[in-house]
Amino acid sequence: MPNEPPRTPSPTPPRPSRRTADRADPTAGVVGAPIPAMPGGLPLLGHSLQLRSRPLEFVRELRRHGDIVAFRLGTRDAYAVNHPALIHQMLVDDAQHFVKGRMFEKGRMVARNGLFTSEGDFHLRQRRLIQPLLRRAHIKRYTATMSRIAGERVETWNDAQRIRMDRELFDLTLETVTRVLFSTRLGAHGTAAVQRSLPVLLEGLGRRALSPVDLPATLPTVMNYRFARARARMRAVIEAVIADRRSRSSGPDDLLGALLAARDEETGEGMSDEQVYDEVVTLLIAGTETTAGALSWACHLLSRHPDVQRRLQDELDTLPDGRDIGFDDFGQLPYLHQVIDETLRLHPSTWMLMRSPTADVTLGGRTLPAGSIVLFSLHALHRDPSLFAHPDVFDPDRWAPTRAGQLRTDAYLPFGAGVRGCAGEQFARAEMAVILGVVLRRRTLRPVSDRPVKPVVRLIPMPGPMPLTVHRRSRAGGAGADQ
Repeated sequence: MPNEPPRTPSPTPPRPSRRTADRADPTAGVVGAPIPAMPGGLPLLGHSLQLRSRPLEFVRELRRHGDIVAFRLGTRDAYAVNHPALIHQMLVDDAQHFVKGRMFEKGRMVARNGLFTSEGDFHLRQRRLIQPLLRRAHIKRYTATMSRIAGERVETWNDAQRIRMDRELFDLTLETVTRVLFSTRLGAHGTAAVQRSLPVLLEGLGRRALSPVDLPATLPTVMNYRFARARARMRAVIEAVIADRRSRSSGPDDLLGALLAARDEETGEGMSDEQVYDEVVTLLIAGTETTAGALSWACHLLSRHPDVQRRLQDELDTLPDGRDIGFDDFGQLPYLHQVIDETLRLHPSTWMLMRSPTADVTLGGRTLPAGSIVLFSLHALHRDPSLFAHPDVFDPDRWAPTRAGQLRTDAYLPFGAGVRGCAGEQFARAEMAVILGVVLRRRTLRPVSDRPVKPVVRLIPMPGPMPLTVHRRSRAGGAGADQ
């Protein structure tokens, strides 16, 4: 968080300055140094079973074996890069020597050549086209829609009602993103198709990325059948919306219209319907599944930490006239941003990412061979005790002005870094801030039981079933507003 409240409202407060952490910086290591190997691999399978059966525990174990650790996915050599300075070198300084690798290759089965999966000059072109649509001026307009939809949904919750918060927030973020994208609801059929399809697609991509062998997508398995059905449902819904919009001479001022109208500044070229489809799917996944996951974890953590929840509600109650949060309020709500930052530290939008070097690359004196699988885990990075004190503790005050300067920014990467960092970071932060602000402004969250919520680890680590009770708050505002 910033060292002082920002003078202009922003959904992305400036980060603390970079510093050297307790872990020794390995970037000047002796060239040719051997890479330690992770023990416990099985013949033919390597460490694939461990990575699939207990992925979060496994990546944290990898981290304890060194700054770079060799392991095996099936019979293929793979490497985990664990030190923040080396991850920064890979993502920023030497980004031109890496492609996105296996996980993103599998992602093309859904998002084809969207911003999430594309490479090289085409990726840079698409980023130039799309990123301006996800910046301040546009987001300010989107937040009004976000706030209105969130308010309408929360008002349907009865006092002391027990709800599945994970499902409720998925539905809410889906409606929010589709309204921002398309200015209207998808309709019952379209919404149901997306709701059914997204989890199946993400599960299928995760399984394929971590599989020790590349099995044909046409193999008659239950997973391949469900995946193909989900992909067809998604494609039919979105293509129909794009075709309808193309057929009109004018349309509403929404994100889909902006995508269709976008032109490359250098060539004047726009996007084909195929490319618009790829970007819409990418935005749907990023704005729905990832944001719903982060918001669900935030609500879970706040329900288990009533002191943090009350402090956040007290801050929200300072908004004038009892109104809900809007874009212009972001700069006045530092504790809300601290809660979001800490939630994303504990539960980043993806637990790991992959890269593949296009030529032999030296990191920290160790050589990663061309074409190898390179993994880095945001989950393990964010929970390293040498980088974050008491890393498994939910402590939003670690982002307070008096403490944030002690953290190094290359150890906190909830949205990635470099040219392939998430182009929609400001949009995602705005969506989380608005929805969480509206929920906590109107309701107090309490857990149903003390039973821990376990993550369901796909590409995006979603929470398992999360029942909470929601208690109506007085709209008078101020401390003690809860009934």
